[in-house]
Amino acid sequence: MSEFLDYLYKLRNRGSDYGLDRIHSLVCALGNPQNSYPVIHVAGTNGKGSVCAMLASMYQANGYKVGLFTSPHLIELGERIQINGEIMPMTDIERFIRCIQPIAADMESKKAGMHPTFFEVMTAVAFSRFKEECVDLVILETGLGGRLDSTNVVIPAISIITSISLDHCDLLGSTLEEIAEEKAGIIKAGIPVITGWLPPVAISRIASIAAKKNAPLHELNIEANQCPKTNLQGSFQRRNAALAVHAVNILNPLFPVEKKDCQEGLLHVNLPGRWQVLPGNPTVVLDACHNQGGVRSLLENLKTLKKPLIVWVAAFGSDRAKEVMEAVSPLADQVVFFTSSEPRACSFQEMLAVTSPLFHSKMSHGNWNDLQAEFKKIGLHNKKDLVVTGSIYLVGHVLAFLQNMSGGNNSELQDIL
Repeated sequence: MSEFLDYLYKLRNRGSDYGLDRIHSLVCALGNPQNSYPVIHVAGTNGKGSVCAMLASMYQANGYKVGLFTSPHLIELGERIQINGEIMPMTDIERFIRCIQPIAADMESKKAGMHPTFFEVMTAVAFSRFKEECVDLVILETGLGGRLDSTNVVIPAISIITSISLDHCDLLGSTLEEIAEEKAGIIKAGIPVITGWLPPVAISRIASIAAKKNAPLHELNIEANQCPKTNLQGSFQRRNAALAVHAVNILNPLFPVEKKDCQEGLLHVNLPGRWQVLPGNPTVVLDACHNQGGVRSLLENLKTLKKPLIVWVAAFGSDRAKEVMEAVSPLADQVVFFTSSEPRACSFQEMLAVTSPLFHSKMSHGNWNDLQAEFKKIGLHNKKDLVVTGSIYLVGHVLAFLQNMSGGNNSELQDIL
């Protein structure tokens, strides 16, 4: 297993060389397994993970065998590749990657730079796993953007674009219109596409692309209180539920469903790390939040908690850190910064620099490697809620600790995003 993990680590350290040439070559060598089942393809700056989880839950409640591919993971690498809620065992991931290794080596030998990246390999593993297990349909989340994302080698039954806001601007563009164009890259000729509550410039660009491809466009724009109910917290989750339900309705001729089963599915969505409330002393709320859209959702949900809060936070990039800190600092009694070993993780000094001096007195530097000591500092009889937010790495790290799980080496196998 250590040799296998070393191979994955090396793939991860290649980073993200954006493009589709490698994934096209890889899946072609594997016999194009992604063409073996219907796919719902989901892109968006925020909300795509929620919509995917909702779709999977509804179809499972209706008796279908559902493949789900999402990223990144919180604790176990196999969380990315699930069938009816069961994560893929590491032994099976290794088995598929052993088959991919010689293909990848051959690709590199024929042309330098053609060795697949970590995310491309995991995408291919997911496609192959779903074919082997004969799933009824696959819910497929893009990793980054859409147009050049590794998942964009499918011809879906329907495409969904959940939201558009500024994120990954170095790769996707510096304006909402540019980012919308990248997300709209998942739109295929004649295939219906659903959009959520988008800024006017974004929907205008997406509508133009859909029209050129003769793709029927369904734009949702209803009030949150008119949207379906779900067990996930926040009005934005009800809007996500509306997107998922609309997709299910459009696909009803292909995958018939019962309304009551869909409602049941929406009330039992499993989405760890997204406003996940863990009761105890203290009450812990885990909420990965790393961009503008995520901050708006975080602020809405923070209103439901007692104030002041204790906040643990980590971030990648000072721009993301600034957005999160502007949201949580005024509501917090204590803010504890954590810095992971990831290359782009913000240091304590960088976090201080993007935080108003008004709040510096409540800030301290946490020990990433000793969460037990950090929880002891809070105290057993603490009456303040603890919110763990920012980087998904921190959320997963805390969740693994609270579940008394080491997470193993694969917990570090994340995408460079």
